[in-house]
Amino acid sequence: MSNNVIAMDLGSNNTCIYKLGEGLVLVEPSVVVCDSAKRDKVKAVGMDAKKRLGKTANFSDVKFPVKEGVIADDKLATQMVESFLNRITLNKFGFRPQVVLAVPCGVEGEEIRRFEKVLNGAGVYNISFVESPVLTALGLGIPISDSTPYFIIDIGGGTTNIAAVSLDGVIAGVNVNMGGRNIDVMIMDHIENVFDLQIGHLTAEHIKTEIGSLYENDTMRIDVSGRDKRTGQPRAISIGSEDIRFPIKAFFDKIFEITVKLMAKLPKEVSAEIRSSGICFAGGSSNIPGLSQYAQERLYIKASCFADAETATIVGGGIVAGDKDLLKKLKLTRK
Repeated sequence: MSNNVIAMDLGSNNTCIYKLGEGLVLVEPSVVVCDSAKRDKVKAVGMDAKKRLGKTANFSDVKFPVKEGVIADDKLATQMVESFLNRITLNKFGFRPQVVLAVPCGVEGEEIRRFEKVLNGAGVYNISFVESPVLTALGLGIPISDSTPYFIIDIGGGTTNIAAVSLDGVIAGVNVNMGGRNIDVMIMDHIENVFDLQIGHLTAEHIKTEIGSLYENDTMRIDVSGRDKRTGQPRAISIGSEDIRFPIKAFFDKIFEITVKLMAKLPKEVSAEIRSSGICFAGGSSNIPGLSQYAQERLYIKASCFADAETATIVGGGIVAGDKDLLKKLKLTRK
């Protein structure tokens, strides 16, 4: 394939781009700040936009063009993608790349068409769609093959892909409308209910990243500032891992409940293979300490977490983008 080929993961939380010959060239939040009165007037994209979350004046809006793994706002998503492509020097006056696009498990025809419309609007017309759980498995480096299935739980920002996959594609899977952002909201609500302290999304995300843990005896702590629910005044408190374990457990308990239901639908031979290979976690929230142990206790099956889990899908996309035969085998057939 030519070197003008990229893989793209247009996620609810982050957009990642992998360019053949260069590797991972972009990881930016899938966030846009636009003018409140003129929605097509974009003021900031990516990290610059995310930094303004909860801090904008009345004449600016922070928007997430991708929600729950699919396009929520065509126009803003198009401008966001165009901005990201221009940052990696694939400007609109040159040749736009061929794109291998990761899409959620079980994505429908209309959702595919919206992805296509957004990329077309950014000047991209050669697009191959591949379900993300297969790309995730490849990116994790596990020995997946046509006859060796693995079970993937990929926790994204807005969705979680739960699937049994092989190199023949997704055997059985579901895209759940729950992701890392849901954990953030659950932490926000829990801190407000327990400590009478109101915090924002960025603070909740920081708490999750710094001290989120599923270990019962974890003693990590962090100072947190917010608004006192009763007085409205700024206030700071010290939060420990044990203080936020309840909402984190609640999130994963729901994910495991769905996992059990999906596993019950697997073919017998696939179940036997997965019983041996176990579950592979990916996505940013799979880095929460104690997850593999907690999963094993709840699901009675081996569970593995990986160091580079957050970029596994896009790395897998790069692998497929560089292999014509594999791409031909895995890309979705348009209906």
